[in-house]
Amino acid sequence: MQPLSKLLSAFALLGLALAALAVPSPAGPRTLQKRFGPLCDLSHDNISTVIPASINDGQARPLLPPIADSPTFVVLGVGYANYTCLPNGTWLSLGGLLELFDISCVPIDARATFTADVQQAWLGAPANLTAQDIVDTAGLADAPFALGQLYWVPDPLDPSDGTYNPVWDFGSTAWHDALAGFADHDAAYLTGFRTGLVPAPVDPAVNIEWVTLAPLEKDGKPLGTFADQVFRIFCNGGATTSDTCDPNGPDFLSKTALNFWYYGGYWATH
Repeated sequence: MQPLSKLLSAFALLGLALAALAVPSPAGPRTLQKRFGPLCDLSHDNISTVIPASINDGQARPLLPPIADSPTFVVLGVGYANYTCLPNGTWLSLGGLLELFDISCVPIDARATFTADVQQAWLGAPANLTAQDIVDTAGLADAPFALGQLYWVPDPLDPSDGTYNPVWDFGSTAWHDALAGFADHDAAYLTGFRTGLVPAPVDPAVNIEWVTLAPLEKDGKPLGTFADQVFRIFCNGGATTSDTCDPNGPDFLSKTALNFWYYGGYWATH
């Protein structure tokens, strides 16, 4: 389990990095988690400074502009993207499983490199180390930066249509105890759908697309109020290794590390 320990230890080094940069240390982690805020201030983070200006050029489904000047949360996801092979020999994405970490204390201009470094550590881990191991270890560590999980569920509007939607679940680890006395548990969840999709700016054959997402609505209500908009950027890995596949072969798991920027939602005003 040493490689996993090294992966999680990377986040402990954030404290040293903050000290070296003379960044004020965040307040006590449990207090912060009880008020459901990021560990460090994000009010000056402008996503347009880290997204290439040409990202939407020639794209049929461009990324939408952010709905606010700054994000409510910035999170790192580490885990697997999961694919299955259809009878016609093409891959179908089944989503995956990722552990989510608060990286608000990583300076905005360092997050791309930090995420790439985490991906390299993840790629170097033993083959029998799974995304579930990361989830379980993060939960046992009870670290303030371990926030929850991302997983996919069959389309809530039509479970039989064969598509899947992402669910960001922040009610399972760091916030679990604080949520116990909180009536609106929808504020710790979000089920989303894509509103924009463009190739990754670097090595799109290896790195999955950058996307914008919005809350999926059912019966006129959003399925979760954690955010009103999500950006997925700084994507490392997560793609298939080929365009075609063997319908009789196993599912394909692709390691990935990427960032989510969340805008609006319940916690933007609470």
